[in-house]
Parts: sequence; structure tokens; C-alpha cells
Amino acid sequence: MGTLQRQKGMTAIGWLIVLLLITFFALLGMKIGPIYMENYTIKAVVKSLKNEPRITQESAIKVKDMVMRRLDINGVYDIKSEHVKVKKTPGVMEVEISYKVQKPVIGNLDVVATFSEKITLVSN
Repeated sequence: MGTLQRQKGMTAIGWLIVLLLITFFALLGMKIGPIYMENYTIKAVVKSLKNEPRITQESAIKVKDMVMRRLDINGVYDIKSEHVKVKKTPGVMEVEISYKVQKPVIGNLDVVATFSEKITLVSN
């Protein structure tokens, strides 16, 4: 007769490791999710500039102020004025928002994300 082998499941240590991994990635997702949601809002603000009539005729300072007001209205408070750059040449305006976000995850482990949204507006 052959010997019967009993199947065994994961040990308590195995389950603990799986639970720790799931918790870590859930925590990471909760930290990274809002960062990307905020970036989605910033992209929408930058894209909305295309719908502004005669925006290329406005001054760079006025366009920068318009962008900052739209960010405030949408609840994006981490972007400062120095992150927004408006470059104007005859008939063309470039608007760029470049910024870096650093959020702590656990202890001295941080997540860092760098974003740059840019649009070129050409007068008709």
C-alpha cells in the first residue's frame, strides 16, 4: 500500500506575509491615488485654456492668474505661482505647469511623482 500524504495550506507566517503585502500595496494606492487625481484636474485646467476666446492676445501675467484661479476653484492648492510658466511670442502662447509631489508612506519611505503639463495655444 502507498502512503497517504496530507495536503497542507499556508502556514500562519505565510498568511501574515500575504496580509502585509496586501496592506502595503493598499497603503501605497491610497497615497498615490489622490496625487494622480489632482494631476487629472490640472490637465483639465490646462486643456480648458484652448476654449478661451482670444487667449493668445492676453498678457502672460493675466493668463497665469487665470490658471491659478481655476486651480483654486478646483481645489488644487499645492501648485504655487512659480510652478506655472507662461511664455508668449507673437501669435503663440505656451503654458506649462511643472511640479513635484512627495508624500510619506511609512517611516522614512516616501513616494515622489514629477509632473509636467504643457499646452501651446496658437491664435487663429
